[in-house]
Amino acid sequence: MVDKRMSLTFSVRNNPGRYALLLGSGVSTGAGVPTGWVVVEDLIRKLAAAREEDLQHDPFDWYKEEYGEEAAYDDLIGELAGSQEERRSLLEDYFEPSEEERGRDEKTPTKAHESIAWLIDNGYIDVVLTTNFDQLLEDALAEYGVKPVVITGPESARGAEPLAHQDAVVIKVNGDYKETDIKNLATELEEYSEPMQELIDRVFKDYGLIVCGWSGKWDTRLRESLKSCKVHRYSTYWSHHGELEEEAEPLVSHRDAITIQNEGAARFFSELKESVEALEGAESAAPLSREVARERVKKYLTREQHKIDLADLIKEEAEEVSAEIFEEERFPLHNDSGEITVEDRLEEYGSVVGTLAVATMTCSYWGNQTVNIGLKPTVQAIQHIGSTPSPENKYTPALKLLRRYPATLVMYGVGMAALASENWNVIQKLLSQTTVEVHRSSLSYSDRSGKEAQFALHPWRISDKLGSGFERERQEKSIRSQIKDQLREPAMDFLSSSTAYEQSFEDFEAIADLALIERVESRDGEMRLMGTTYWGETVSHLRESLDEQGEDWGPLQVGMFEASPDRSRDLLDTLENLSTA
Repeated sequence: MVDKRMSLTFSVRNNPGRYALLLGSGVSTGAGVPTGWVVVEDLIRKLAAAREEDLQHDPFDWYKEEYGEEAAYDDLIGELAGSQEERRSLLEDYFEPSEEERGRDEKTPTKAHESIAWLIDNGYIDVVLTTNFDQLLEDALAEYGVKPVVITGPESARGAEPLAHQDAVVIKVNGDYKETDIKNLATELEEYSEPMQELIDRVFKDYGLIVCGWSGKWDTRLRESLKSCKVHRYSTYWSHHGELEEEAEPLVSHRDAITIQNEGAARFFSELKESVEALEGAESAAPLSREVARERVKKYLTREQHKIDLADLIKEEAEEVSAEIFEEERFPLHNDSGEITVEDRLEEYGSVVGTLAVATMTCSYWGNQTVNIGLKPTVQAIQHIGSTPSPENKYTPALKLLRRYPATLVMYGVGMAALASENWNVIQKLLSQTTVEVHRSSLSYSDRSGKEAQFALHPWRISDKLGSGFERERQEKSIRSQIKDQLREPAMDFLSSSTAYEQSFEDFEAIADLALIERVESRDGEMRLMGTTYWGETVSHLRESLDEQGEDWGPLQVGMFEASPDRSRDLLDTLENLSTA
């Protein structure tokens, strides 16, 4: 039977970004930070002392007798500290370390916080849901150069981007100690604002959970939210110190959670981090999965210090793809027996290049439009796998040309993703400045000059030896359809619907066709009919966009099509006559 901790390690390692943490006070008490309940109790004692009252019984009972209502955090703060500066000073005593405390490592990030920060920085955890008021996790993340999105109340919850679009989110369901609307009393914990509740429900539904330091005893509404979630996509791991609280048992049962006894949050998260690191090392020689590649690229894109890591990831994947697709024993170039079909060969190529396509599409869609640190390695990857070496053995011309298909697939994925994010700079770089070298003599990885990728990698070109006339057009359309089918799944990571994907793909397909027509015409070449996957509606859609935006049309803004609306209209007219969908 697989050990529970090992199961957790594999779940985190193999599903980056798919697990959220649910953290309670048990994660912070190890740092000497008091719970919210203890803070309120002590504030009541200070209030009583200020009134020269000698508390003989429960502080909360005394407060209710004196004021006729339950003790509320904001009311207590108002009683004890008049100005904002005084309030901050009062609370910092509970949550910020003095020099003496810092020397004892009190009220500073523990091994638990540091290990969690590592998991976030390395793309394994994106979302943390916590009942704690302190800022220890934010402090630990700062050491990694990570500035998380922190959500503490209805306003920040209402304005938050979708969780799937962010890579470091800390949701403080009960607030932050520096704010006056934190939740602490039993009555306050019975409900959340609507925006916060929606966010909590989304986490419980869409993410697996790793629970630590949370008993479930006091947070009534959070407990009910967890129990009311009927569908969840990933497992739940519930780590606890000592016996489970009575309130936690039905939650464990409801989520079918895997329980793990721990010896404290610091040890639990330290061991998890070390196990994931060890698994990383053991898998370093293994192929990178698409999911891990996507999450790592997202993480690297957000931090300048990971620029080299991003370039290395894409380069290494491109080199692995190149070594495989140009291995003639793996992909023979002769077809004397007629057993090799175009469809089968394209399917195999798509499988080999899938992870690289995911990584580069992620760069294209999520990369900064001004300075996209993933653009150069993406272009280099296309150049590398699109620059085909001379055949070593007997070959069929059609199969030799089809070796460019993996680069074509990546180019279309990058272009489609760029169009979906309206990043025309990437498209211009891709179609106007990227070149590949055909019949290269070595597999070295470097910048090289040669034929423009917009021509050499275009389906119109790589289908050149697959027949003539209608048969060639049919084969070209088949290639385009394969590209469209193979890019659909990775594109759904950032597109909201299949309809959005169809629109983005067909628009880029048509833009690439316009660039091809312009290139051929500029060299007095002759265009033949093209087997496209789109119909006249796509051309009409582009023409309408051009008419509405004029010189502000995206392609013209980056200098494509001579930056001319008239030239663009001429090319669209030509495209309409040449497309045969």
